[in-house]
Amino acid sequence: SLRYLVHRHFNRKSALHIRGFEPTRLGNASGWGDADILSQRVPTFVESVLESRHKAESGFSMGDAAHLIAALEQLIFDSEGALLEKAYGRISTLPQQPLDQEDIGSLLQAYMVYWLSGGYEEMAEDLFKKPEFLDTVIPHWRSVVAFARGHAEALNYRRQTNPAAAAASGLARPGFNAMSPRYAFEDAHGMTGEITRSFASFWEAQCDSMKMQLLEMDTHHTGRVPLSKFYGT
Repeated sequence: SLRYLVHRHFNRKSALHIRGFEPTRLGNASGWGDADILSQRVPTFVESVLESRHKAESGFSMGDAAHLIAALEQLIFDSEGALLEKAYGRISTLPQQPLDQEDIGSLLQAYMVYWLSGGYEEMAEDLFKKPEFLDTVIPHWRSVVAFARGHAEALNYRRQTNPAAAAASGLARPGFNAMSPRYAFEDAHGMTGEITRSFASFWEAQCDSMKMQLLEMDTHHTGRVPLSKFYGT
């Protein structure tokens, strides 16, 4: 079905699971629900295609699937941009202002708090007010920050090692290059897209690390870990 094709495309491309396109969702389920598709931000085209008479009478073509995927990718891109603007506000900077190395790190850190809060703005604001709880609320928080900041370092590395290719792809421009390591909104937006596409593989590595730690605690190989040892680690 079209729903499964879209799910499989995003799952294989970047391990993204888009709510409303789960394979287990009933094919005749009516309505999208409050939590579906990035908090109901569904383009009219997407909803009209999936709920149209064309669905029942003719089915969907590969062209329909391509248009749907393109619409969803634009939706994700716009969602990342909106969240990034919030992060700019959090560090008291306008999106039009260029950022230096320290600023881009602060911006990406704020972005990750909003992103990992999953749309719960009250939770994000509480974490900004009490940053000492970040390590408790968000597992491997310091690794998450290093992962996010690594995308700025990767961009700077590309500018330094292959300036011609960076300029051709728009990653380097006058005032934003290896000689002047500054970052515009479009640079930060590109980083958030990379974060979205690569976070699953990063998080899997963190889970594997946690699994190994738990296995080391299970000295008797029972599949269980004493609470005292778990919380004492």
